[in-house]
Amino acid sequence: MEHGALQLFRSVGRALFGRHLVLTNATISTVMGVAGDLVQQHYEILSGHQAQVSSVRTFHMGAAGLTTGMISSLLGMCLLGIRLGMLGRSLRTVLLKVLYDQVVFSPINLTVYFGTVGVLERSGWAEMRSEIWAKGCTIYKVEWFIWPPAQFLNFYVLPLRYRVFFDNLVSFGFDVYSPYVKYKDKREDS
Repeated sequence: MEHGALQLFRSVGRALFGRHLVLTNATISTVMGVAGDLVQQHYEILSGHQAQVSSVRTFHMGAAGLTTGMISSLLGMCLLGIRLGMLGRSLRTVLLKVLYDQVVFSPINLTVYFGTVGVLERSGWAEMRSEIWAKGCTIYKVEWFIWPPAQFLNFYVLPLRYRVFFDNLVSFGFDVYSPYVKYKDKREDS
């Protein structure tokens, strides 16, 4: 029985981490969105700013992780690798990837993130636009201090086998920080 379960686990692992990269990235982003929000909510509960975990909020963060994970994966594969010819590890290529990631991908991801949550919360267009501008800009400013050095290290220094782990480690910090920014004005002590 264990042999069959192990075989199934290996088959699923090969399917996810082999041919289905978009599905894999979307799944990882969903799980990290949920986990990051749970960490943030747990902190809010421990610090007395929230009474209990909101499963609806956590679902929204998971959905935002799903949509941003899909967008990141598709844009990354299509634009950086194929269309723009940004393959390789030369200093010029790495600097272009880092700049493109921060100037193009980040605003798109933040818009998708706040847009997804706004739709799920049934926010109006004006409220969504205001939130993208105010809260998205807050996150974007912080990203400028973290992501360019992290992505430079990731693309230029780290061996390929460590890149996904490193990227997800840095991303998890934002999966905790983003719900804080998103819901900071809705805290019980506000």
